[in-house]
Amino acid sequence: MPPSIFLSLVMVSISSVLFHLFWGKRLTELALFWLVGFFGFWLGQLLALLLHTGFLMIGTLHPLEGVVGCWLFLFLAKWLKV
Repeated sequence: MPPSIFLSLVMVSISSVLFHLFWGKRLTELALFWLVGFFGFWLGQLLALLLHTGFLMIGTLHPLEGVVGCWLFLFLAKWLKV
């Protein structure tokens, strides 16, 4: 597995677990939060790639934009009560 994919999975997992610790109620929500966070992380990556941002890159990974996308989608999922 390439290091960028492994690092992105770790970042999504940490973000999802932290979100679940603060705002989650049931254990089944954790899996949903992880999927939503994963989708948001990669949309953040895509947006950073399209905008040609090079801020705080780790190799080809845009961790800041990915984590921001992850958290935005997690809050959106919580707000929509998914």
